[in-house]
Amino acid sequence: MVDVFLVITIVVALFILLVVGVYFIINFQHPDDKNDAYFPKLVVLLGFVLAGCCVLALPLDVANNAGYAGCGGWDTKFCGGLNMV
Repeated sequence: MVDVFLVITIVVALFILLVVGVYFIINFQHPDDKNDAYFPKLVVLLGFVLAGCCVLALPLDVANNAGYAGCGGWDTKFCGGLNMV
């Protein structure tokens, strides 16, 4: 079943990443590149968004799991601890 909260969170995070990426590109652009060089700016924006998505993928994976990562089939009483046998 799809978790509506996670879908809304993904859409909002993607929108925030796009807005921040566009802000960085506009704020740090050279004055000579004011109205040209759109393709390199689009590539940089795509890089910013992909880097942000990679950073946010781990918390999304943890939130999407039903339990702790790597605890399937083991004794969950000691799961998450340091079990060296």
